[in-house]
Amino acid sequence: MSAAAARPAWRALLRLRRGYSVLLVLAAWETASRAGAVNTFLLPPASEVLVNLWNLATEGRLLFHLAESLLRVAAGLGLAVAAGIPLGLWKARSRLADAVLDPVMAFWFPVPKVGLIPLALLFFGFAHGSKIALVFADALLPLVVATYHGALHTDRRLIWSARAMGDSERRILWRVVLPAALPQIFTGLRLAVTVSLLVVFLAEMVASSSGLGHVMIYALRTLETKDVFSALVTISLIAFLADWLVIQARRRVLVWHA
Repeated sequence: MSAAAARPAWRALLRLRRGYSVLLVLAAWETASRAGAVNTFLLPPASEVLVNLWNLATEGRLLFHLAESLLRVAAGLGLAVAAGIPLGLWKARSRLADAVLDPVMAFWFPVPKVGLIPLALLFFGFAHGSKIALVFADALLPLVVATYHGALHTDRRLIWSARAMGDSERRILWRVVLPAALPQIFTGLRLAVTVSLLVVFLAEMVASSSGLGHVMIYALRTLETKDVFSALVTISLIAFLADWLVIQARRRVLVWHA
C-alpha cells in the first residue's frame, strides 16, 4: 500500500479510536456508579444523565439556555474577529502600531480573566452586554497575536514580487499578507473559541438568569445533580463541536496548505 493510500486509513483508525475513548469513559462512569464505588447522588449513572439530558432538551428548557449562551459567544467572538485580525495585520506592518500595541498587550495578558467579571457587570449590567464584552475582551488577544505572527513571517519574496508588479500596499496586505497569515489565524481562532466558551459559562455562573452556566449553578444550588451533569455534558459537546467546525473550516479554506 502506498503512503498516500495509507494516510486516509490511518485517519479513519484515529477517528475510531477517539470514538472508542469516549465510550470507554462513559462505560467506566456507568460501572463506577452502578457498582457503588461512588455515591450515586454525587455521581449519577451516565445512562441516567443522558436520559435526563434528552428530557431537558425535548422540554425546550435546555435549548433556550443553549441559545442564550451561543448568542453571547457568537456576538463577542464576531467582534473579536472583526477587530483582532485587522489589529494583528496593522501591528505586523507598522512599527508605530507595534510600539503602541505591545505594552498594552503585555499589560493585558496576565490579567486574570475571572477578575474581569465584576468590571463587566459594573459597566454593562447583568444582561447580554456584560457577557459579550467579556468574550470580546478575552478572545481578542489570541487573534491579534496569531495574526501578527502569521503576517510577520510572510515570505518576503511574495511581497517583493507583488511590489514589482505594481501592487499597492493595501492590495499587498489583503492579497498577499492576509492569505499567508491564515494558517496562524485559524490557530488563534481555535484558542479564541475555547476561551470564549469558558468565559461565557463562568460569567453565567456568577451573574445570569439564563445560559448553560446558569443552568449548572442553579442545579447545584437545588441539589439536582443530574441537571448539573447534563449541563456539563452539553457544554463539553458544544466545545467539541465548535473546535471541530473550526478545524473543518480551516481544511476547506486552506486547501493549499499542508
